[in-house]
Amino acid sequence: MVKKQLLIILFTLSCTIYAQEEKLKPEQRQKHFFEEGLKALKEQNFYRAYGFFSLAQTGFSPDKEILSKSIKKTDSLKVIVRAEQRQEIIGNWKMLTPDSWAMRDPSDSIVGRMITIDPDQILFYELYDKAKNWNLAKTEKIIFSDKESLTSDPLLIVYSNKEVWRYYIDEASGNLIAFYIGEENENGISELFCSNQKLQYFKLQ
Repeated sequence: MVKKQLLIILFTLSCTIYAQEEKLKPEQRQKHFFEEGLKALKEQNFYRAYGFFSLAQTGFSPDKEILSKSIKKTDSLKVIVRAEQRQEIIGNWKMLTPDSWAMRDPSDSIVGRMITIDPDQILFYELYDKAKNWNLAKTEKIIFSDKESLTSDPLLIVYSNKEVWRYYIDEASGNLIAFYIGEENENGISELFCSNQKLQYFKLQ
């Protein structure tokens, strides 16, 4: 389960891609990734293209021209994929899982949790037993982290307390998934790769 979750975060690059990489000489990989990025770009798969252009920036002796072009591509694509992400997750979402974003006393009797996402912020609501209205628990601005991370994922959202989360839509169910990545610090993002908290929401009409 954890492995499957991590693959989602790592741009969902298929095993076939890595198999192809193994057959390439080190000096061929940068060009290969760049060309794959151009293919993904032509198909308007901008997130996948971002992943390939990011990989084209790695290596011990990268071609300077390809490196320069790849950096420009990722800078431009970062804006596009983040705008797409904001639109994709907009809406009212009710939690399916029992996990919570804060520890509460049992006497609070929280019977439901939901979030409202608009282009600029995420509003977290809780519903108490016998209450008629949802209570606003906290609000987080949608701020994408530009700190260095192992995955180079441009869609990591950093909260005010420096927690880093990845939001995405599960293709099979259509549900919204909030996946805890780790914490942001002055040196980058400290990522957790085991027992990550995963929250699941269904969309309210």
